Amino acid sequence: MVLKYSGFFIPEDDGWQPDDLIDFGFEMDFYVGGDNGSDAFTALVCSPSWFARERGAEVRSGRNVIFMPRFDRNELDSFLNGLCAEENGKSTEATMLKIDGIGEWEYRYRS
Repeated sequence: MVLKYSGFFIPEDDGWQPDDLIDFGFEMDFYVGGDNGSDAFTALVCSPSWFARERGAEVRSGRNVIFMPRFDRNELDSFLNGLCAEENGKSTEATMLKIDGIGEWEYRYRS
């Protein structure tokens, strides 16, 4: 089965963007799947400055965090689409586990 990136959703509302495009942090879902539907992945999207201020006081791995120097919906979409395209031809489980490092896979508990 060929898996494809199906887009992302920011819970705020369609067209939302942070007030400050270079200092921000928010959670979002993105979707990867095939003909039978898509699985959701949740990620924190933030600027390095926001991350340093909000989460920098402790040791962190950066798992399920997407860093952007400046918020741009199109760049975020292209980044996620490119990650999924790199996985074409690989097994479904291998693909989902790889992408799980970018965003937390809703079905990770099953793997």
